[in-house]
Amino acid sequence: MPVAPVKTSTDTAITGERRIIVAEELGYCWGVRRALDIIEDAATPESRVAPIGDIIHNPQVVHRLRGQGVEGAQDLDEAESRGFKRVAITAHGFGPQLAQEASTRGLEMIDTTCPLVTKVQRLAQKLVKQGYYLVVYGDDYHPEVQGVLNWASTSKAVATKKIEQLPWNAKRGETGEGKITPPRKVAVVSQTTKNIDELMEFANALQAMVVPNGGEFRLCNTICEPTTERQEALKRLIGEVDLILAVGGRKSSNTARLADVGNQRGVTSYHIERPEEIDPDWLEGVTNVGVTAGASTPDDVIQEVVDYLASNGFTPPEGGIRPVDEDYVPAF
Repeated sequence: MPVAPVKTSTDTAITGERRIIVAEELGYCWGVRRALDIIEDAATPESRVAPIGDIIHNPQVVHRLRGQGVEGAQDLDEAESRGFKRVAITAHGFGPQLAQEASTRGLEMIDTTCPLVTKVQRLAQKLVKQGYYLVVYGDDYHPEVQGVLNWASTSKAVATKKIEQLPWNAKRGETGEGKITPPRKVAVVSQTTKNIDELMEFANALQAMVVPNGGEFRLCNTICEPTTERQEALKRLIGEVDLILAVGGRKSSNTARLADVGNQRGVTSYHIERPEEIDPDWLEGVTNVGVTAGASTPDDVIQEVVDYLASNGFTPPEGGIRPVDEDYVPAF
C-alpha cells in the first residue's frame, strides 16, 4: 500500500507544496532481519561474537551492535588474537573453508547467511557438476560473490559484470589469430543484489557468444525478490519526483543499484549514508523528493533523512515511512 495519498502534479503546482514521497518497498529485507535476529540472540557483552566482515553493510547498525558484543574481524586470525571464541558468517555468506577452519581452531561458528544466498551457492555447485562453465554476474570483490565462487570450487568459473572481462573474446566457431571462444556449456548466476535490466543486457551478449556451433547457454536469475521489489517500487516513483535519495551503507550493493536505476531513468539520484551528506544545492528547484533505501538500511536512518528534508520545507508522508501492521509476522 502507498504510504502517502496520491496527488497530481497540478495539485502540487497549485498549492506550492514540496513533498517527500517514499517508495512502497524500502529498507530492511527479511534476510537482513533474520541475520540480525540470529546475531543479537547469540551475543552479549560477556559472550561476544566476531562476524568475519560486516554482519550487514550498514555502518550505523554495525556501530550499534558493538555495544551488544558483536565486533567484526577481518579473518579468524584477528578474531582469535582479540580473544573471541565465537565467530559468525555474515548475511552475505562465505565459502565452506571458513566453517572448516573455525572448527579446526575450536571456535564456535554462527551462520547468518541469507537463505537466498545459500540458494545461489547450492545452484553454483549443481551447475558445475552438470558440466557448465560458471559465470557469476556481480562484483568480483564482494563477499557474496567470493562465497559463491568458493562453494563452486572449480577453476572453470569467473565473476564479472562486463563482457570484455570474460576469458573469451569471440563467438563459438570463430577462428583466427587471438580468437578465444567459450566452451560448449556456459551458465550464469547473479549476485542477489544486482539490476535485472543490466543482468539481461549482459546475458544476451554472452548468449550470442556461446550458442553458435551447438553451444548451450543457461541463465539463472538469482537476483533476490526483495532487491527486485525495491527496484520496481522505485521505478513507480519516477514520474512523481524530481530527485531521488537512496539511503544505505556505502558498501551496500543493492542501495547503489537503486541510485543507478533512478539515474538510468532520467531522475537525478544520489546514494547517501546519512542526512549530513545531502547537499542543499540538490534541493534547489525540487518540488518532490523520492526516498528509497537498501535492504540493509534500518527505519530510523531512513527517518533521519525524512526529518532533514522536512526541516528544509518538504512535507513528509502522512502515514510515515511505511504502514504499520500490528499483526505482521516476518517471513522466516
